Amino acid sequence: MMTTKSLYSDTSERRHDVDWLRVILFGLLIWFHFVVFYPYQPEGLFAIPYYFIVSVMHQWRLAALFVISGMGTAFALRRRTWQQYVSERGTRLGIPLLFTVYILFFGIFEFTKKTTLLFTIFPGSEDMPYGHLWFVYNLLVYSIILTPFFFHVKANPEGFIMRLVRSIMNVRAGLGILILPPIILSLNAILFKPWEFGEVGMWWEFPRYMLYFLFGFLMISVRDEYFAALDKIRIPLTILTPILAVLWFIMSLTSGVPNVMEGGWVDEGYRPFSVTATMASILQSFHAWSWCLLIFTWSSKLLNEPNKYLAYLNESVYPTYIVHLHITFPMIAILSILGIGFFPAMIFATPILIIAVLACFEIVRRASLFRPVFGIKGGQEEVNLLFPFNSTKERPLSVIFTLMSHGMALGMVIVLMLSLALMGG
Repeated sequence: MMTTKSLYSDTSERRHDVDWLRVILFGLLIWFHFVVFYPYQPEGLFAIPYYFIVSVMHQWRLAALFVISGMGTAFALRRRTWQQYVSERGTRLGIPLLFTVYILFFGIFEFTKKTTLLFTIFPGSEDMPYGHLWFVYNLLVYSIILTPFFFHVKANPEGFIMRLVRSIMNVRAGLGILILPPIILSLNAILFKPWEFGEVGMWWEFPRYMLYFLFGFLMISVRDEYFAALDKIRIPLTILTPILAVLWFIMSLTSGVPNVMEGGWVDEGYRPFSVTATMASILQSFHAWSWCLLIFTWSSKLLNEPNKYLAYLNESVYPTYIVHLHITFPMIAILSILGIGFFPAMIFATPILIIAVLACFEIVRRASLFRPVFGIKGGQEEVNLLFPFNSTKERPLSVIFTLMSHGMALGMVIVLMLSLALMGG
């Protein structure tokens, strides 16, 4: 019997478009955090376009990253047992998370409190000890929760679940992938959003992002059908998504229900379920999902090509994500004290921030002991391939380079901690 090729039947292919999207979206994250936290926001003629872009982007940017993480999980499982996968997730996600909580965020000085909060379900944005690494925290939890499901799918590539996903992908004109996932997302929003304000992956956003993570895993697992479905919907999505963006933006401003897109309106005295709230949840879900599919379909067409810079940029994503707010907030403080307007500040700060976070990456990737705590794979063998280690085979020089690289990495960590402390931590 002829079967369709799945991800698990081929261990050689790497999707360059998925890697590029990961790099691009994390790059946007650095820009996004600067512009939304800068105190002098645009006014007048540019205010509405700016708020439209930022608000719309916030609806799908993190969702797309969780989809990409689900896809990355499917790729990772091709060569791993479930024990290896759980161990790798614990190391790759857990060690940088703990390092950030206890060192970069000074949790070591409030060990009991921070540890308690680390194991508290939905501690709230003011109390979460991991700060912007809530993405990593959620990803670690999702990975553990879904491990039995993932390996069931891997062990049964022609089982019911994979056949169901393939049938959804094969629905005429790509309607299956267009409609079914946002319906499930809408149900989550309708049922859970009224009760609590969703923020940084908590409350109703926790199952929401887990669904995106799961969808990414399932879609890439049926590789052939998934990319065929993307090809079918490319042009319709290009037309539909901007329309949904405008409708979403209008409804977010005019619905009459407070926090209709964020949730928690019951605390404001409004009924949990209403036509307006239901329509907002449905529109929000279809809007965010359409953006995800739009960037995936165009990236699969335009970005699935090898590039000499891609491996470097992909490796830099995790460590630059970890350190970027320690650099962003002091930059915001300095420019705002100087009274620099929004657009000049953005134009000046964006390249500086990119250079600064990449400089941090260059420092820690050469210090083998610091690589794991910043989420960089490999140890001294990988370090030896980098300059200046690859310029000599003499043992004394290698020892000097090792001491220097670790000293620079330690100094960098101290500077990052001091920058946060000076900002009020």
